[in-house]
Amino acid sequence: MNSKNKEIRIDAVSKISGKEKYLRDLNFPNRLLATTIRSARASALIKRIEFAKNFDWSDITIISAKDIPNNSVAIIKNDMPFLAENQVNYLGEPIILLAAESLEKLELAKSKIKVEYENLPAILSIEQSENSRNKKNIFENITIKKGDFPKAKKRADFIIKEEFATGYQEHIYLEPQVAMAIPEGNTIHIFGSMQCPYYVQKAMDELFQGTGIKTDVTQTPTGGAFGGKEDFPSLICGHSALLARKAKRPVLLSYSREEDVKFTTKRHPSKIIGTAAVTKSGKILGLEIELKLDSGAYSTLSPVVLARAVLCGAGCYNIPNVEISGLALKTNKISCGAFRGFGAPQAFFAIEMLIDKIARKLNLSPLEVRKKNLLKLNDKMPTGQPINYSFGLRKCLENVLKKSDFERKYLEYKNFNEIQGRQKKLLKGIGLSTVFHGAGFTGIGENRIRAIAEIELVSGGKIIIRTANTEMGQGLDTAFKIIVSNRLNIPFSDILIEDKNTSKVPNSGPTVASRSTMIVGKLLLDNCDKILKKFIEKDINSEKKLSFSEKAKKYHKKFGNLKVKAKYKHPDFIKFDEKNYTGYGYPVYSWSASIAEIEIDLVTYQVKVKKFYTSHDIGKAINYQQSVGQILGGTVQGVGFAIYEDMPMNKGEIQNSGFVDYIIPTTMDIPKIDVDIVEEPYFFGPEGAKALGELPFVGVAPAIAAAVSQSVGETIRELPITPEKIQKIL
Repeated sequence: MNSKNKEIRIDAVSKISGKEKYLRDLNFPNRLLATTIRSARASALIKRIEFAKNFDWSDITIISAKDIPNNSVAIIKNDMPFLAENQVNYLGEPIILLAAESLEKLELAKSKIKVEYENLPAILSIEQSENSRNKKNIFENITIKKGDFPKAKKRADFIIKEEFATGYQEHIYLEPQVAMAIPEGNTIHIFGSMQCPYYVQKAMDELFQGTGIKTDVTQTPTGGAFGGKEDFPSLICGHSALLARKAKRPVLLSYSREEDVKFTTKRHPSKIIGTAAVTKSGKILGLEIELKLDSGAYSTLSPVVLARAVLCGAGCYNIPNVEISGLALKTNKISCGAFRGFGAPQAFFAIEMLIDKIARKLNLSPLEVRKKNLLKLNDKMPTGQPINYSFGLRKCLENVLKKSDFERKYLEYKNFNEIQGRQKKLLKGIGLSTVFHGAGFTGIGENRIRAIAEIELVSGGKIIIRTANTEMGQGLDTAFKIIVSNRLNIPFSDILIEDKNTSKVPNSGPTVASRSTMIVGKLLLDNCDKILKKFIEKDINSEKKLSFSEKAKKYHKKFGNLKVKAKYKHPDFIKFDEKNYTGYGYPVYSWSASIAEIEIDLVTYQVKVKKFYTSHDIGKAINYQQSVGQILGGTVQGVGFAIYEDMPMNKGEIQNSGFVDYIIPTTMDIPKIDVDIVEEPYFFGPEGAKALGELPFVGVAPAIAAAVSQSVGETIRELPITPEKIQKIL
């Protein structure tokens, strides 16, 4: 590790000590508290709203749909209202907002409001939505084609088909959703726990368009997000801003854990049918993937989640004939949105389990099937994109195979289960997965965003970094400081991070898609070079023995502050056809291979992950220690997705309410994790860096499911793998 990278995370002390101030910790004088009246129906007309006449409403601020100037949340399709007016489309949909001095007053006021409904038919499954044949139920439809799949089927020795399913997953970040709005004249200052201040800014601009109200948005210290604070804060910030505007007082809207679990966005449930045309030797001649996502009542980010899912549909395999079709479908359930992996976990679970099914059908090792079909340098993705740089997949696979002794253990566990397993009330398994993550926004997304980052040299030779990219636990601000520190050779203490406020920082794009270090970090590097170039132009560089800090002070004394900006654009050869889904789906990919060892207790049927080996090609680890931490965290979260995090729904209502009945891995459930990092540099990333944040999650569930498949003798088709499902199989 570079000696300059030994700086500890800049937020470590405040968070570990408990001194960090989150939004709920701050004291705002004269503030009101807020709450939400929600729909008690999944699909219904609102016939009447009654406010008790014998209750004093004078000190209660009330907002309904008729008070909202532009009643739609700006995301992609703008189909979701801030408040339902005539019809509700999911159980828990906001109808009325209230603000008052105390929670007690709010609870009393809520009991004095009655909403009368007229029930409408509710669509509560992917199958119901698709079978309705209502085109309005399709939020997005994407198709990828390569070669001729029907011909491949005719040439194949076997046609192997299977259906796979994944359920909801809750982000379960430590800090529930919260927003504060403070009115000041014609301006409303909005504060929130969020990932994307400019997403919220856009939503507020459209909400208050034509009213003369201006807003600015500030991200406050954020206690976790994982995608759950990408799109959703636009809704809750709008709610607090509407109340503050009417009350002319600060308003805090803070969700309880139960409210957060039941009514905020989740990972999209999926149904995926995979059909493979294969030879006797295990070569895949053709692949058909039919992928359907349950988007919930509103589209939110479903179109782009689906885009990434279909681009991952063929996995890490070189298959000459591919047809992938994807649908994002409307149902009368809670809307689904961004979540770590963004459609890739669902797609990779299906393709990796299909590989397991092929191996099982042909009586081959799953490793042998993978080796016959795995991508190699200069192969092409289903979109026609060549893989001809920064490709570390095969090295990742070699690393985990060697460390885990996979081939020996695969045979050992197979023999154990056949001979001793039932007698010892124990089954063992070992499973493998290979995955990738497309770095940055899909297709031409980054060129559309045109991210801007800024650096300013100020008095004392200090540097101020200005971006809209947020720190939410992933160590981003520290990574930005490392990039600038390494290029300018200055200490961390001379680098300042500007507040993530939309009136202070340029729009560098959202903190999503594992793009921040690779895309925005590159802009910071470019800005550093602009400063160094300016020193040469102004003849500050003539005394070569001077440190950067000395040169910076000398420049500032002569010329004052120096502000530089850089705007992102992909290299010219990176092009993508959004209509036909051909070309570069992503400018570069990060790659990973993982192996899980599991045991199943035949008394409780509980799966226990004993060891997990994972190797990641991330281009360059800007902060090596933090990169390892990200991989560890993603692995643990993936274990939850694989075997613990069950989220049942009944008549459109999520049955979980919090940590009591939504099970996530504890310290007792975490396996021994062996982390390996491969660095195959990306020529256009800062110091060669690529994507990291989401990749560690994606390969975990498929590896665990493959291990469980070996132990039970049947391909796992559904996540999470609960004891009930194991018992049913056995």
